[in-house]
Amino acid sequence: MDASSKPQIALTDEERFPLLDDLSFLNALKQDEFAPKFNFKSGDRLDAVNLSKVKAYKKKNCEEKSFWTQEQTPIWLNEYLKWSTETVPFYKNKSNILNSFPTTNRDDIRKNPHLFVSDEADLYELLVYHTSGSTGPKLDVLFDAVSQASWVPQIESILQDFNISITSCKKTVAIALICAQEKTLTYASLSAYLKGAGILKINLNTSDWNHPDDAVKYLEKFNPQILTGDPLAFMALLDLKPNLTPKAMVSSAMKLTKGTKDTLESYFKCPVIDLYSLTECRNIAYATGIGHKVIRPDLYLEIFDEFDDIALPYGERGELVVTGGSNPFLPLIRYRTGDFCSLKIEKGIPFLIDLEARNPVVFNTKSGIKINNIDVSNVLSEIPLAGFKMHQRKDKSIQFIGYSNEITAEVIIDLLNVIFKNDINIDVEIQKISQNNDVEKTKYSSELISFCD
Repeated sequence: MDASSKPQIALTDEERFPLLDDLSFLNALKQDEFAPKFNFKSGDRLDAVNLSKVKAYKKKNCEEKSFWTQEQTPIWLNEYLKWSTETVPFYKNKSNILNSFPTTNRDDIRKNPHLFVSDEADLYELLVYHTSGSTGPKLDVLFDAVSQASWVPQIESILQDFNISITSCKKTVAIALICAQEKTLTYASLSAYLKGAGILKINLNTSDWNHPDDAVKYLEKFNPQILTGDPLAFMALLDLKPNLTPKAMVSSAMKLTKGTKDTLESYFKCPVIDLYSLTECRNIAYATGIGHKVIRPDLYLEIFDEFDDIALPYGERGELVVTGGSNPFLPLIRYRTGDFCSLKIEKGIPFLIDLEARNPVVFNTKSGIKINNIDVSNVLSEIPLAGFKMHQRKDKSIQFIGYSNEITAEVIIDLLNVIFKNDINIDVEIQKISQNNDVEKTKYSSELISFCD
C-alpha cells in the first residue's frame, strides 16, 4: 500500500455489521445533536463463524490461561513454527526450531508486508491499520476480523483482575477511545462480540465538534463504560471536568506516571490501568506492583541482547522479543519490540520487570499550547526522513536533527511552524545518509515537565 494513501470507505453498514440487524443505536451515536464530525466508518465485520472464533479465543487465551515456564516453551510453539515455515513466505524453507530463527524488526515488516501473510489468510478479511509512527516511520499493519476483534476479550481479561466486567447490550457505549490530537480518524461503531454495544473513537480537539462544549455533552450523554487513550488525552479530558462514571480507564501508547495515574483516579473514581501493547500484536501486559503482568498465553516472550542475536537468560535485562499471536496476516517469530525489560515468572505468570517503553513527550508553543508528539509524527511521516531527533529546550525552542538525502531544513521548519502555529523558535539540521553511517531511531525529548511526576 502506498505510504501516502488514505483510508477508503468501500463497505456498507450492513457489510460492516453482518450479525447486527438493528443499527438504530449506531445511527443515534452518529446523528446525536452533540455528536462530533465523524470522519470515518468502522465495523468489526464479524459473521457467525468469526464471532465463534473470537469466543473460542477468549476461552482459550483469556479464561483458561496457561503460560510457559522458565524451563519449557509453550505447548503450542512447535506447531506454530511448523505452520509458519509451511505457509508464511518470510519464514518458508527455514528450520522449525525456534533457536534457528534470527530476530525480525519493524523494517522487515515495513519493507515486505506481503511476505508475512500466510497462504491460508483470507484476503477478503484483510484490514489495514496505519500506525502513528510515534517511534519511527509509519507502518501498515495487516489484520483479519478475528485478530482485530480479539482486543476486546484481551481487555476483558485485564478487567477481571479488578472485578470489572463490560455490560454487553445494544443501548450502551462499551468503550470510547479518547484522543487529543490535531487530526485523527474518528468514528462510531458497534461490537457484535458485545451484542451490539457501542464503540467510539473521538478527538477532543474543538475543531472536531460543532460547538466547543459538545465533547463534554456527548460523552456525558452516552457515559462510556471503559475509556481508553494515552496519558495526554486523559489529562486533556480531565481539563474539561466531565461528569462521567467509567468503570475503568485503560492508558496505553505512552508511559503513565504515578502522578498522572493518581490524579485521574482521584477525579474519575475508578482504576486507571497502565497497558503495554504493540500495534503489531495488540495487548501484552499491564502494570502491577511487581512489574507488568503478561496477559497473553498465545505470545511467547524472550529477552535478547540489544545488538546481537543472542537470547539472554531469565532475569537478565535486554530487548523484549515476541513470538506468536493469532493474526494470519502477521505471524510473529522473534520480533524485536524496541522496548527493554527483564522477565520473571511468579506463580506461573510472566512479568516484565522494569519495562522501559515509550515515554509521553508533549511539546509546548511559546504561549503554552500543548502539542502531542503523535501530531508531529503524522505530519513528518509524509516526507522522506529516515529518522530524526526532536528536543525542546527549557526556553521552549525546538532543536531538530533529521536524516535525509532529499529534504531541506526549510521544509522541516515550514512543517513544524504549521504544527506549532507559528509560535515557536526552531533550529533544524539535516544530516546526509551514507551507506556506512548509523541513523538513529526517531526520538522525542523535552526539558519541560508536562505531566505529573
